Amino acid sequence: MDPLRLTWIGGEHAFRLRIGELRALQKARDAGPEDIFNRLRFGKWHVDDLVQVLRWGLVGGGEMDAADAATFVTPLIDLHPLTEFKLPALAVLSHAILGPDADDPVGEEKGGPENPPEN
Repeated sequence: MDPLRLTWIGGEHAFRLRIGELRALQKARDAGPEDIFNRLRFGKWHVDDLVQVLRWGLVGGGEMDAADAATFVTPLIDLHPLTEFKLPALAVLSHAILGPDADDPVGEEKGGPENPPEN
């Protein structure tokens, strides 16, 4: 799966959670990806849920190694309201769990009508 490109408080970056990053995220948070996703969705998240999702997403996106990603994300958390990190973290997890087309309505066709009206 291609990385997800996001513009967020840290700038524009590629994010992706592959199996290695998902395992690192699980280990760091002692919770599975869907548990963290649901905590974010339902307002029961922890600060490190945000930090670790974004950190490992940057690693998987090829933007940084693990150490650089940690030193990049952590200071941003100190400088901005936490809610500015919630939607990007949700988007990164959604991309990993549900795939890139998760927001597409089921059953709706893309593009215009098959038979455009004649003039």
